Amino acid sequence: MQEMPDKWPPPGPSTDMSEQDYRRLRMLNEHLQQAEQWIDRRSRKMLTAYGLAAAQSRHTEHLEEDVALVGTILFLRRDDQPRLRPERHNVVARIDIPILSTAGCVDEPRVADARIVCPPANDHANWCSLFVNLYEQALQRNLTELLSIGALSIDVALIQQHVRSW
Repeated sequence: MQEMPDKWPPPGPSTDMSEQDYRRLRMLNEHLQQAEQWIDRRSRKMLTAYGLAAAQSRHTEHLEEDVALVGTILFLRRDDQPRLRPERHNVVARIDIPILSTAGCVDEPRVADARIVCPPANDHANWCSLFVNLYEQALQRNLTELLSIGALSIDVALIQQHVRSW
């Protein structure tokens, strides 16, 4: 298992990494930045739509609801990479992102209450937060697995639980 240097961001390809591998990492980072932006936009639209629906239902009956908004990203192996574990169906890693979670009665979820998916710039400024999370947490600094990623599958789901009381 190869490891990336501890210093973030690496200024360029390390001596153990080919230029092609470094370009793959930069491309993955770009796709993950776009994914963060898409998740943020989609989440805001879903929260707005949910807020309108919740406002209408409040006027017709007494409802108690729990709601959660969750983003799930599956990181899929490139086609040219062998499957190390056939039972995983080419899934290299999975990250679940809790975007909004409430307990109890929901009046109107406000878009401003949604967690911002990509935090402000930090020490890893050249690598997006999703890339850093994937590498450091989900893959536990396994560069070989990181380089094997060739596709993403992204789901954003609004999960509602409806409770009626009498």
